[in-house]
Amino acid sequence: MNADAADAHGLDHRGPLDRPVVRGEVLTQGSRAAFHGLSAGAREHHVVRTDLTSGTLSSRPRSLWHVAHLTDVQLIDAQSPSRLEAVHALGRRPETRLMLPMQRPQELLAAHATEMLVRRINEHHGSPVTGAPLQAVMTTGDNVDNMQHNELVAFLRLLSGGTVDLDSGGAAYQGAQDGSVDWAWAPEDPHNRWGRDHGFPTVPGLLARGLEPLAASGLEIPWLTCFGNHDGLIQGRVPASPELRQITLGHRKVSSVRAEDVADFTGDPLPAFTSLTWPVEADPERRPFSREEYVAAHWDRGLPDGHGFTRRNVEDGTAYYSYDGFEGLRLVVLDTTNPAGVFEGSIDREQLSWLREQLDQAAAQDLLVVVASHHPRTSMTNDLLAPGADPQQEARVLGEEVADLLLGHPHVIAWFSGHIHRNRVAAHVGADGRGFWEVSTSSVMDWPTQGRLVELVDHGAGLLSLRLTILDHDGPLRPRSVETVADLAGWHRALAANDPYGVGGFEAHGSTVDRNVELLLPDPRRGTSGAAG
Repeated sequence: MNADAADAHGLDHRGPLDRPVVRGEVLTQGSRAAFHGLSAGAREHHVVRTDLTSGTLSSRPRSLWHVAHLTDVQLIDAQSPSRLEAVHALGRRPETRLMLPMQRPQELLAAHATEMLVRRINEHHGSPVTGAPLQAVMTTGDNVDNMQHNELVAFLRLLSGGTVDLDSGGAAYQGAQDGSVDWAWAPEDPHNRWGRDHGFPTVPGLLARGLEPLAASGLEIPWLTCFGNHDGLIQGRVPASPELRQITLGHRKVSSVRAEDVADFTGDPLPAFTSLTWPVEADPERRPFSREEYVAAHWDRGLPDGHGFTRRNVEDGTAYYSYDGFEGLRLVVLDTTNPAGVFEGSIDREQLSWLREQLDQAAAQDLLVVVASHHPRTSMTNDLLAPGADPQQEARVLGEEVADLLLGHPHVIAWFSGHIHRNRVAAHVGADGRGFWEVSTSSVMDWPTQGRLVELVDHGAGLLSLRLTILDHDGPLRPRSVETVADLAGWHRALAANDPYGVGGFEAHGSTVDRNVELLLPDPRRGTSGAAG
């Protein structure tokens, strides 16, 4: 299927929020997999979940908090020398399982998909239930892919407005999709083996158009951010050692890699970079940044200044904070990236003590608390210590210990996260029957390329609810060309829907109880009939 063939199926998607985009009919059958088109799914009403409490919803509830949630944009410099795309030549096997994906068919177009979500958020006229406008956007990390300066600058401009330019290095595209390898989709080569195997289309001009500078609209409301493993580790997995910094700033990429070196990448990444024989143009803007530099870059980039980060974060070299810019609610943002490496998360003891103080203060002020982090509880399993660390004094704090602390504070109503690239909603309940809602939202980079609208509403009589609504962008479901940002965003979503290595898989959209849902919970505030004793 080429771009002209896709044109015959041209469909624009600009429907109500309860018509989700879904994988549809097979358009092309490859020798190994089929390429599916997209369509607007069946009307999806909000499912009321009573895992934590039951009650009668008010016909006129009051809005307490209304935000959008975006996560895992993984804005990428696709031509960077420190990327290990060559691992895809090995295929899916035990040694590579934890390293895939290192290359995605849609990766050049993540900025376009994000831009279209930004436009949809800017056009949102208010809650259909309460009429309340959106107050802010909350991102939960992996904003960039490879902790590079040029990726960070591009992301900040993407959300705050400005020119997004990720065309690093030379005058023409230098990467895995140029047709020189048979283990990645080459959009402009009809004879590309990977494309034929998976039924992928030929899309002339996609690489050049994808690399052109993008004039980003910028969010018209404040946005808050979070630090993820791809924001703080090379390939989201290992610290930026002097050797890896040199490779990132160098002029050669890895052309092949051994399975045994991939298997031990987080223990010793350098052997995987032995075969640096693929020439590319060097670019000083690819320089890896530190945590302090990442945090400091968020000032003078729109509202609020710092995007949640504080000057204390810059001074201390930390990336966790609390935000009291919402009436009656404290947002507590954790930094769950382990600086020692590995893609799963944890926090240190100092951050745990800080978290306890934040929760105690919020309870004393009778504030509702929402926690946000990149990693969900179930992905906070990383107990790796930095070389020379004292295992008694510097042991990492894992997800269950954090959850136990949150369960001990009834004012905590929800924990939002990303990382798993799937829509998932679960109630976490303690031994005493009290609990909070855990909400993970699928990634922008991978299928289904969505965000969420989140509204906390007060129904009176001691009953609150979190109303979650899936947000699709307005790019065409069957893009006709590569001429517009909307077209490129449409191609991003169509390609992501068919990528066999997507982190969340083809079921990343989740079930009906993970998507459009109304999550009931008792109101813990003093003076309400649902207050905890």
